[in-house]
This record gives sequence, C-alpha cells and structure tokens, in this order.
Amino acid sequence: MAQYSTNFLQNSSTGAGSTKGFTNGAGDFGRVLDIILDENHPQYQNKGGGRSINGVFFRYESKKGIEDLATIEDFAYQGSGQIKTVPVVGELVSISSQPSPRKTKSIGVTALFYMSIVNVWNSPNCNPYLDVFSNPTLDIEKGGTFTEEPTINPIRSAVGDLQVEGRQGQSIRLTGAKGTANPWVDDSNKGKPVIIISNGQIDTDDGFTTITEDINKDSSSIYFISDHQIPLDQANQKRSAYDQPPTTAGQFKGNQILINSGRLFFNAKEQDMLLSSITSIGLNTGGSINMDASSYFCVDAPEILLGVKARTAPGNTKEPVLLGNQTEQLLQTLFKMLERMARDMARAKTVDKKPIPLLNKRGAQMQPVIKAMKRRINPTGPSRIKSKKVFTE
Repeated sequence: MAQYSTNFLQNSSTGAGSTKGFTNGAGDFGRVLDIILDENHPQYQNKGGGRSINGVFFRYESKKGIEDLATIEDFAYQGSGQIKTVPVVGELVSISSQPSPRKTKSIGVTALFYMSIVNVWNSPNCNPYLDVFSNPTLDIEKGGTFTEEPTINPIRSAVGDLQVEGRQGQSIRLTGAKGTANPWVDDSNKGKPVIIISNGQIDTDDGFTTITEDINKDSSSIYFISDHQIPLDQANQKRSAYDQPPTTAGQFKGNQILINSGRLFFNAKEQDMLLSSITSIGLNTGGSINMDASSYFCVDAPEILLGVKARTAPGNTKEPVLLGNQTEQLLQTLFKMLERMARDMARAKTVDKKPIPLLNKRGAQMQPVIKAMKRRINPTGPSRIKSKKVFTE
C-alpha cells in the first residue's frame, strides 16, 4: 500500500495539477471552469484517464491571505465514488487535499478533490457564483449541454426529512413528520414512514419558492405509504364487474404503493410477470383491454361471468355457455332421427297403398338439407361451427 504524506506543502505529482506550494486548509473554494465527463475531453488522458471522470478544472475563489490565486487554474477529482453530485460550470465547490494512489520512492503524495457544491442560491437547478470582473463570459450552460431553468423549485421539507433533489425537477424524499410539506400527515399517522419519488414539477413563476410534490400534476410519481390517504385522481372509475367495488386510490388509507404517470410500461425481459392478490385484481379503462399471447390464453375460476348481466342475473336465469362437442353429439342424434323421418315421409303411403304427394315431397326435400347440416358437425374433432380458439370445460 502506498504511503501518504500529510505535508500539504509537498507538490503533487499526480499529473492532475498541483497544490503549487499553497496551504490547502479547510475553507478553500474553487469556481468550476470545465468538467471532464467522458473520454472525449482533450485532458482525459493527462488527468489520469478513467480516474478523471467528473473531475473539474477550477480557479480558487478565496485563499487565506493570497491575492493572486484566482488567476491560477487547477484540477480536482470527484470526492465521492458512491454518491456523486456533478457540478455546473460557474458553481463553487469545496476543495480538499487528500491522499493520491501515486507515490515517490520516499513519500506519498496528495491530490485535490472537490467535496461538495456551495448552495449559494438554495436552488436545486444550479448555484452559479460568477466572477463578473475577471471572467464575465463563463459559459454556465457549457455549450448548450446544460440548461439553466429559472423555474425549478426546491421541494418543501418536513422536520427530519432526508431529501435528494435533481437539477431538472426530480426528487426523492423520505418523510413522515407533520407539516405543510405533508398535508396527508395528521396526529393519527404522524411518524409513519413515507417515500416519495417524483419526476417533473408543477409550473411556477419563480424557482425560489418551495413546493410540495403533487401526485396528480407531477409528470411521474411513485408513493410508498404506510398509513396515509393520498388524493390520487384515478384515470377511470368504472367498476361494473364488482359486486362491492374496492376503495378508490384517493379514499384508501393504509399500506399502499401508488404509481402515476402518462404511461406505464412493465417489461419482464427474461421470465414471468406475475400479479398476486388476496382480494381482487381490477382492470378498468376508458378504452379497451387487449391481451395477446403466442401460445394460449387461459382463464380459470369456479365461475366465469362474461358481462354485467351474467354477474347480476338471479339464479337460473344466468345464461351458461354450451359445450361444443356435447352440443354436436346432441345435434348428430337429432339429425339421424330427422334423416330417418325424412326417408319415411318420402315413401309414405295411405292404407290402400296410394302415395301422399305433399308428405312425400317434403320428405324428399328434407333429406339433402339434413345431410348438408350433418356435414357441418364433428362431435369428436374440428368442425365448421366450433371455435378453433376458444374452449371451455
């Protein structure tokens, strides 16, 4: 393992810029000038390759008793390998000197790292602190790759909240205390855990006023609640298939996960997608419900009801579905009897052996019709009147 020096006056030999002999104590801040985001940056290899990703070029904003340091450009690596906050050009970052993996023969060396972004404006979008005197043309939007949004608002907090807020109106909030940030928390559920993941905010006139998440107006939301009532507006209220419809999303209070967006797409790319419930699974839409399968579609229950009337019809007035093979067996028996009857009618005579013209004629006419009808059925296999797709017990 490399041996590290705590002598911060020692020049860095990391190839990432150096401390240039200045004391790098607590309270040093740098204004971000440029960022290495990928291998296409011209300084990527010079600053250590993959180690330099998210590193920043900066100029010191302040140094104790040193007047001209703001003219010196230096480089700082990202200070965290797990939770990363990449700054915007023009923002101030705190600078710290920390051990570097490279070493000389006798002593370890240090390198500069940025640890946090200074929250100048308390804005989740960006917090630039421009030097209008020495660098008035600094490109905050970095050539159009970043957009400064004046109406991205900070999320209102409740006491004890843990929050993560993105620059484009995304947020994750772990909450549960009573306050204006949580209108659905009262004395009955105060302290019960809530997690809110929200993407996209409501429109506001400024980017400084705190706002609360709105499950109905934010672009996409996931709410994990334990004993709360979230006023979600359901896209459709139709529940005609139920005898006792379930409690609506906005009226339910208890353990619940709410997902709301313009479109939901669930994709199981390797195995199954399974829905399991104790009471019911309800699907309702203002349009259609469409199901496609490449193998087969199977529905099983002690009783399968198609349509509201099938569910609400009393007792023996419910209309059951006929079984195809058994129905054709019944028809086959009936056709045989009719066929014999037609032959007898065609040959029928009076007691004195005279033909009965009308009866004979009808019997002769019936025979080819009955034979044609018999050809349409097949009690033991496919036929012209049985479905090739839909089967029942």
